[in-house]
Amino acid sequence: MLTNQYFVKRAYTLFFLLFLRCVMGLGQQVCGRVTDIQGKPLQAATINIHWQDDKSHVGSVSSDSSGLFIFKDLAIDRFYRVRVSLIGFETWSKDSIGIGANSTVELDVLMVPKSSNLEEVSVTAERPYIEKRSDRTVITPDVMLTGIGGTAFEALEKSPGVQLDRSGNIRLSGKAGVSVYVDDRPAYLTGEELKGYLRSIPLAQIDRIELMTNPPSNYDAAGNGGIIVLHTKRYRSRGVHGGASLAYQQGRYGRTINSADIAINREKWAMAASSSLSTTNTYTDLDILREFGDGQVVMSPIFSQNTWIRRKGISIGGRLGTDYFLDESNTFGINLSLQSSPIVLESYVESWFMTSSEILDSILQANNREDRTFSNLGTNFNYRYKKPGSEQKLTVDLDYLVYNGNNEQYFDNTTYLSSGEPIALESQFGKVPNDIRIYSVKADLIHPVGNALRVSTGLKSSRTMTDNDADFYRILEEKLIVDLEKTNHFRFRESIHAAYVNMDGKYGNWNYQAGLRFEGTISGGHQLGNGSQPDSSFNRRNMDFFPTLYLQYRPSGESKHAVSMNYGRRVDRPHYAWLNPFVTPFDKYTYYIGTPYLKPSYIQQAELAYNFQPLLDLTLAYGKVSDLMSETIRIQDGVYYSQQDNLGLSTTMSATLNLSYVPLKGLTLNCHAAIHSINTKSEIFGQNMDTRGTYRLVRPTITYKLSERWSFQVDGEYQGSQKFAQFTMKERIRANTAINFKMNSICSFNLAITDLLHSDINAGDIGYLGGAYATFSTVRDTRFVNLSLRYRFTKGTKNDRNYQGGGAQSEQQRTG
Repeated sequence: MLTNQYFVKRAYTLFFLLFLRCVMGLGQQVCGRVTDIQGKPLQAATINIHWQDDKSHVGSVSSDSSGLFIFKDLAIDRFYRVRVSLIGFETWSKDSIGIGANSTVELDVLMVPKSSNLEEVSVTAERPYIEKRSDRTVITPDVMLTGIGGTAFEALEKSPGVQLDRSGNIRLSGKAGVSVYVDDRPAYLTGEELKGYLRSIPLAQIDRIELMTNPPSNYDAAGNGGIIVLHTKRYRSRGVHGGASLAYQQGRYGRTINSADIAINREKWAMAASSSLSTTNTYTDLDILREFGDGQVVMSPIFSQNTWIRRKGISIGGRLGTDYFLDESNTFGINLSLQSSPIVLESYVESWFMTSSEILDSILQANNREDRTFSNLGTNFNYRYKKPGSEQKLTVDLDYLVYNGNNEQYFDNTTYLSSGEPIALESQFGKVPNDIRIYSVKADLIHPVGNALRVSTGLKSSRTMTDNDADFYRILEEKLIVDLEKTNHFRFRESIHAAYVNMDGKYGNWNYQAGLRFEGTISGGHQLGNGSQPDSSFNRRNMDFFPTLYLQYRPSGESKHAVSMNYGRRVDRPHYAWLNPFVTPFDKYTYYIGTPYLKPSYIQQAELAYNFQPLLDLTLAYGKVSDLMSETIRIQDGVYYSQQDNLGLSTTMSATLNLSYVPLKGLTLNCHAAIHSINTKSEIFGQNMDTRGTYRLVRPTITYKLSERWSFQVDGEYQGSQKFAQFTMKERIRANTAINFKMNSICSFNLAITDLLHSDINAGDIGYLGGAYATFSTVRDTRFVNLSLRYRFTKGTKNDRNYQGGGAQSEQQRTG
């Protein structure tokens, strides 16, 4: 019988055979990419190549819409000179370009505008808000004036295709299970921890956001909804670069978001550092109504609850990265990141228990407090090799990440009769740790094969370990008595070993990319017993292959039209906290509970897209998920239990449209519109569930540039009602406005008002509760005024070196 070890060894053997094969064969050409110093591709630049010795003209080409150009079949053993010119830019040139037998020279051409110093260029250069590429959508968050001064989380809320579900979790193109990366490294967080982490990253430090519903095989296969990558700001030119951002937000309460960064690039080394300091001061007003039918064992048929939550805290973060350029080919780098976010949640809960005729029976009042601490430390060591004059690159990354968290809960519950007489007092105390340690090592190789094919291969191994010992107590006469029903000690281990091969190239008017990723997962959990609960454990092994395919047709290199399609398979693995079988209280009548037998879900999806630059892109998508993981709600003895469960089969059909139109000088209209049809079939709590819902989303933006200094923007959002599994969400609407003033080339002010009508309310119904009915409504501090100041400076000179601040990033940011 063939064992799992056999298949693992076989996969790695095939990988190394492909690795050895792809290192053979090079072209005989000069190629490159023309961009401005912000990295935006420049089309229609004229590139001339001459023999250096007698200055004879060899040939001329123009850069295409991606800024690319190529000279093929060049004579060997000669030296060449290349000159690049474009109206409005200084001429770029490079001498002593040697061409040997079977060699390729790659040029990185950065064009500097005429009559403009670098300080002015760094501020006034404009990038499109949405850029559609073959395997991803790139968002420039700075274009959204209403988001300036905010955080990464707020920027995602405004990004096309991104939505938040009823719990505030991120969805991409209507699908849950989204993995979030920062600088191409996964955050390994979900739920409240992920939201808190994203809120700790100032938007001023984000350069771009990449949305990938079907990522290529060099990314981890985790995430049915795809991945979102946040790229922090990087600098390519030598010299000193930096800036600061200060923002104050005034809603019901006031809060601040501040950051500063600096980068120093020298001939042999480069260093970048950033820091952030933010405060949290906000609220949530939550209303829940539960009605119980016949057969429900509860104290009253109607239970109405209002919870007022006040959040106050501070977040401090910092990043430090340094690269040492040993020579033209070899780079060593170290990156460190640190985040600390202590927060206090104080909540007042009032619950009314009524008869079926709505006569008050009793009242429960609770004063609760949660002291949450969360910190993360990330360490990365990397090595990067780039062969001069070739696309051949090798990177090696070693990562160690630590996430430490603790939640101390204090619950005081008092029950009163309708007359106001107290009849019961109950106090609880709990300590819920959240500790994760992750080790990761990976290597990636890019190598050209011939003139029209590029092969990428890589290996990755990661190990995740958690050891969480949660203690709960009942407080009687100021004494702590262990609550064995809730106290638990849960250990979890997971190892993932992966190998991939990816090929991309061009054939005629076709661009193609195909990849295959293998991932072997070994995981196990151990729930230690106590005097009330026995030991339990589980172990799992999964060996999976994940193919990806991308095709794009463009009639010519200068054509604005393109048609593309892609296909991929991905997996969504359960978070370790979802596997812990013990319950965690939110309040006296609301609990979260884990499911140790939760299985991973898999998705197969395909997309067909049409793009007309820069006006529009239209995408049609179909996805099919098996063993869908989703939040489920059940009510037992009046208590509300929330847990993740495998629902069964879910299919999603989507149509997405992005428009960008400039009808008048200075006036830009952007609009994102989407329709998602979701059908979920399952058996839940003994009931057959077959739900189908159509979800509509529209996000228009109008930007008017009054002058070089003044800009004005209005944007909004409409989310239609949505039905998914147990939940029916009501429609939501939001309107925002902002005005921006550039004092000079390095300093600007921004004033924004979000959710003008305070209409962004998360409300809906919950069904399939076995005879019970529940509704909820959540009002947050979404209406506020945001005043921000941004200052940036750049003092440097042109540098052909492409500084990335980390070995793995240049390969991962590659597009087809």
